[in-house]
Amino acid sequence: MRLVATDGNGRLDPNALSEAIAADLGAGRVPVMIAATAGTTNAGMIDPLAPCAEIARGFGLWYHVDAAWGGALIASDGLRGKLAGLEQADSVTIDAHKWFATTMGCGVFLSPHAPILSAAFHVSANYMPSNTVGVDPYITSVQWSRRFLGLRLFLSLASAGWKGYARHIERAIELSTTLREELEARGWSTANDSSLAVLCIEPPSGSRDIAAIVSDVLASGRAWVSASRFEERSVIRACITHGETTPEDVRQLVEALEAAREARCSRRDIQKLGNI
Repeated sequence: MRLVATDGNGRLDPNALSEAIAADLGAGRVPVMIAATAGTTNAGMIDPLAPCAEIARGFGLWYHVDAAWGGALIASDGLRGKLAGLEQADSVTIDAHKWFATTMGCGVFLSPHAPILSAAFHVSANYMPSNTVGVDPYITSVQWSRRFLGLRLFLSLASAGWKGYARHIERAIELSTTLREELEARGWSTANDSSLAVLCIEPPSGSRDIAAIVSDVLASGRAWVSASRFEERSVIRACITHGETTPEDVRQLVEALEAAREARCSRRDIQKLGNI
């Protein structure tokens, strides 16, 4: 596996990708696949999908896109364009248990090359009464004895539909924008420029260190954030994907972050002290 340099903003650098492939070919190695990302877990960054597809075609490589999180943008007519180039992939993964709000363990694998799946996993056995491609899903997976995990996504789509999912995703991004604006008005900064509902935020100069801020926010019980790194910078990661998150929840998070950066006790902490 080759890790490819970024462009300095959390996205894969196509020039670095081409150079890495050419260097491997020159060294007698045989590259087989490019794996781009549509929505990094850490910062919600989307790699340049169309240029990566062009490079893959030029070198004759399989082109995979890990859209485990960001792939949910396909539900929104207004946001789907952020994934331009995804349609050129040889395979795509999307985790429905992330932004499609199903329960854990529901993933989606998409490929226009269906025969390759059966060629890779097909096993003929006399104790299996049927081996029909397109009818028997167990022959296109390494996992034979599996549950009908797709039912979770099917029921969600039957209930909310694509319009419901579109609003769910758009609303999360709107709330993320509100969070960014509220924090920037208080002197915070945003390290990432993401199309998704995740912020990598940095406190104003003179604040406590990030680990201490995160620890205090978690201890307050008012919100959940995490300490992370983005382009070698320490940041606080705040992600909004829950369908019941409200503007009031965003306000609570802003207050918790402000209190933590200044080492002020939250109301809940004061109540705890009063009960000792």
